[in-house]
Amino acid sequence: MKRHLILCLAILSLLEIWRPHYFLTDDNLSAGFPILVEIGRHLKEAKSPFISDHIFGGHYDLLRDIGFLCWHPFCILPSLLADTRAEFWMMDITAFLFILLATVGFTLLACELRREFNPTLPDLYLTFYTFSFLFSTYILTVGPSWGNFLGNQSALPWLVLGILDRKMMRGTGLVILFTIHSIFGGYQALSLSSGICLTLFALGISIYRLSPAPLFAWCAGNILALLLSTPFLFPAIWGFIHSSRAGGFSQDDCSLFSIPISIFPLSLFLGNWTAILANLTGSLKEALSFPYLPTLLACGAAWCVLPALVGSRRWRFPEALCLAIALLLMVLIIRPNAIALAMHHTPFLRSLRWPFRESLQFLFFIHLFLLIRVQEQFIRLRSVISLLSLAAFILPLPLGRAPSFNALSMDRQEVLSGKAEIFWNQVKLRLNPHDQIATVIDSDPWAKNIEKIPYSLLGTANFPALYQVTSVSGYSMTSPADQMPIKTIPFFWFGAYSEKQVAAILQEKPELKIIELVSATPLKIMLIAGGKKTDLTPYLTP
Repeated sequence: MKRHLILCLAILSLLEIWRPHYFLTDDNLSAGFPILVEIGRHLKEAKSPFISDHIFGGHYDLLRDIGFLCWHPFCILPSLLADTRAEFWMMDITAFLFILLATVGFTLLACELRREFNPTLPDLYLTFYTFSFLFSTYILTVGPSWGNFLGNQSALPWLVLGILDRKMMRGTGLVILFTIHSIFGGYQALSLSSGICLTLFALGISIYRLSPAPLFAWCAGNILALLLSTPFLFPAIWGFIHSSRAGGFSQDDCSLFSIPISIFPLSLFLGNWTAILANLTGSLKEALSFPYLPTLLACGAAWCVLPALVGSRRWRFPEALCLAIALLLMVLIIRPNAIALAMHHTPFLRSLRWPFRESLQFLFFIHLFLLIRVQEQFIRLRSVISLLSLAAFILPLPLGRAPSFNALSMDRQEVLSGKAEIFWNQVKLRLNPHDQIATVIDSDPWAKNIEKIPYSLLGTANFPALYQVTSVSGYSMTSPADQMPIKTIPFFWFGAYSEKQVAAILQEKPELKIIELVSATPLKIMLIAGGKKTDLTPYLTP
C-alpha cells in the first residue's frame, strides 16, 4: 500500500512538472475555483459558506444549485487557502486527495479479488492494473475538465468493496459512507449512472453467492445515505426542478460526442495515439471534433483484455458479469440513435447528456474483469502483452500537449500571473459597492475569436466571485430560475449577453453597468454606465 501511494504521488508530481497547477483548467478554473475561493473567504470571516455574494446578482443560495453541491471535506478544507500564496493549489490539493483515496480503495479491492479468484496473481500485475485504472481516465479526471469526476472515481472501488464484503453490516457501512462521499464530492449525474451499474453488479453477486446480502448491503446503504444527506439534498433537488436542466436535453444533445463504433476499438487500444495520428494524417479529424475525444477510452491495460477473452478456461459468473456490464456501458458510449431517443423520453435519464461518465465506469469494470479473469495458458505472454499495452498508453504522452477539453490558456495566464486581479482592482474604482455588472459580447466576433477572448477580464462565468464583483449572471447549468435577478436569459452559456439583449436587460435593471467586449484582436473592453462609455483597455497589464 505504501509503495502504491508513493508511486501515485510521484506520477502526480510529474504531471505538475508537465503543467503547473495541472487541475486549474476548463470548468475547474471558470466555475469551481472562484466559488471555492468565495467559500474559503466566508469561512475565514465566519460567514455562511452557502451564499454567494457575487454571482447571479448576489445572495445566491448555493445549496439550491445541485451544480455547487461541493461540501466534501476534500473540497472545503483546501478552500481555506483563499487569498494566500497557495490559493492556486486548491484544486490540485483536492484532486490529489481524491486520487490518493482511489489508490487505497482500488488496491484493497484488487487484493480482495486476487484472494478470492486469482491467488497466484503477482504484486507487479496488481500494481499495473491499479495504476492503469487510476490514470487511464486522465482525460476526464487527471485531464482535467471536471474535477468532481474524481469524487466518483474514488468512490467506485470502495462501493464495490462494500457489495463484496462478507460481513453485511460492514459492507452496508462502506456503501453508506461512500455514497455520501460520492454525493458531496462527485458529479451528481455520474453518481446516478454509477448507481444503475452497481445495482446490476450487486444483483449479479447476490445471484452468484445465492445470498441476498450483497444486494441488501447496496440497497440499504444507499437508502440510509440518502436519508442522512436529505438536509442538503432536498433544497438542491428542489432547485434543480426549477432549473432549465430539469427539462432535459434534445435527442441530438443526448448523442453528442459519443464515440462512433468504428472508432471505439482504436480509442480503447491506441487512445493516446489518436490525437497524434489525426494531426499527422488528417484521417481522424471528424472523430476529433471535440478535443481528445478518442482518448476518453485510452487504457493502460487494454491489450490484456485480448488473452482474457480468447482463453479456453471456463468462464466464472463474476467474470461474465463484469464483462456484460462493460459491454452495456460500451453501447451507452457509442450511443446509437435508438438509445439516445429512449434516454430523451425517459424522465429518469433525460437530463443525462454526454457519454463521458460511462467511459469512466467502462474502464472500471474492464479492470475488474482483468483482475478476476487471468488465463494461465497465457502466463508466458502476460509480461510482453502488459509492456506493449503500457507502451501504447505512455509513449504518446510526451509528444502531445497536456490534455484538457478547454485549457482556457489565456485565462490561466491572466489569473495565475495576477494581471486579472490588477485589472479588476482598477475597474472597481469606477463601480459603487452595490453596483452590478452584465457582460455583453457580439455573437459573430465571438464565434471567430473563441480562443482569443479572456473571459476572466470580462466578468463572465464565475470569475466575478473571484474578484468580488457582483454580476447578474454566472455559470451553472442547474441554476434555479426563481433565483435569477432578471428574466432575460444570457445568450451565451457562460453568462454573457448578446448586443441584441442590451435593451432588454437595461429595461429590467436600468442601473446595470455593462462590460462590453468591443474587439478581441486587439483586445478592447468598454464600461457602459448611464449611457457613458469608458475605455478599460488602459487598465490591461501588458
